[in-house]
Amino acid sequence: MTNPGRFAPLIPAAETLIADLQRRFAVTVTRGPAPPTRSTRVTTLELVEITPAKPDQAPLSITFTSFPGLYLHAGAWQNFSLPACGCDGCDETAEQAVEELADYTEALTAGQLSERLTGQFRPVVEHGWNGEDWARSGTRTVSAGEAKKLRRQLVQPPADGSGSPGHHDPDINASSGRIGAGRMGKPNTRRVHAGSIRSLFMV
Repeated sequence: MTNPGRFAPLIPAAETLIADLQRRFAVTVTRGPAPPTRSTRVTTLELVEITPAKPDQAPLSITFTSFPGLYLHAGAWQNFSLPACGCDGCDETAEQAVEELADYTEALTAGQLSERLTGQFRPVVEHGWNGEDWARSGTRTVSAGEAKKLRRQLVQPPADGSGSPGHHDPDINASSGRIGAGRMGKPNTRRVHAGSIRSLFMV
């Protein structure tokens, strides 16, 4: 693997995202040491937890890594890394990784993530992202023991699996947005347009 430093723009992009969400939404931002990773090549540096005001709303956690890169945890059970791989063969670019960060964040703030755990004897975790101009979905079968652990986690998706729009911090005089699996404060009169978060991260 050559030149992993090409993904360095992800770090200021994530910091811009955190500051923007803290400014515009009713969230608490907590920073602290990140849990260690099993990777022998990557060290986790800092964990930033973005927690909505109400417990039934979807949180977002961002872990900064030494790659440089990010681990994201969104909603109840969504985990992914940016860049997705970073090897020379995948030919990923910083611009693509930053755009993915923007896409996932835009969808989360618009309530466009759905999660569901179904089945008793053969539990299946389902998820769906429905962005403005993209969509991803998937399923995975889990053991009964893992399903029990998932159901005991503090953060759970809504009963119907779909997150409802959240709203701006009512003290902020700006256009309203949406985040996660529940409402976040009282809305202002104007709704944020698609791509508004993405525009923060252009590199």
